[in-house]
Parts: sequence; C-alpha cells; structure tokens
Amino acid sequence: MTSYLIDFVLIAALLVTALRSGRMYRELRLLREAEGGLGVALEASEKSLNRAAEAVVAMKYEGVQTARSLDAQIAAAKLAAQELETLIARAEWHVSGKRGDEAAASFEGPAAQGRFRASLVD
Repeated sequence: MTSYLIDFVLIAALLVTALRSGRMYRELRLLREAEGGLGVALEASEKSLNRAAEAVVAMKYEGVQTARSLDAQIAAAKLAAQELETLIARAEWHVSGKRGDEAAASFEGPAAQGRFRASLVD
C-alpha cells in the first residue's frame, strides 16, 4: 500500500512537471515570435536612423557650400560697392567741371553722392 501512495505522488509530480513544461514551451515559442518581431523593428529603426544621419551630413555639406558661396558673393559685392563709390566721385568731379584742389575742396562725401544719385533718378 505504501508503494501505491509513493507511485501516486510520483505520478502527480510527473503530471505537474509535464503541465508546467508544456506551459513553458508555449511561453518560449511566444517569446521567439516576439523576438523576431522585435528584431525586424530594430532593423527598421536602424535603417531609419542611418537615413537620418546621411541626411544630416548632406545638409551640413550643402550648408557649408552655401556659406562659402555667400562669402564669395559678399566679397564681390563689397568690391563692386567700392568701385561704384569711386565712379560716383569721378562723375561728380566731371560734372562740377572743377580741377585739382577745387574739386577736392568741393567734395562733400556721402551727401554729395546722395545728390548725385538723386539726380540720376530724376
């Protein structure tokens, strides 16, 4: 009789172990499926991050090129402004008909340039 009791306890333990093993197998299978989905999501996010990083690098390169181009254009515009100021001064000198020290004495700077520009507009 004692052996039946021990056999019953052992069979119950075996049954509980089998049930728990089946449940763990299902959980492992679900984890593997979820892991596959997580892997796909991680790969997709990695690709997106790489594309974003490439876009940032491209924008930085284009920004540097734009800044260099603007710097060159600003330098050219400053040279053109200086040349225009020289031409305006020469034109005023020719318009006034004065020569030598008289022209230098009558040069009034920016105010004279403004009058000359205004006369060109009229």
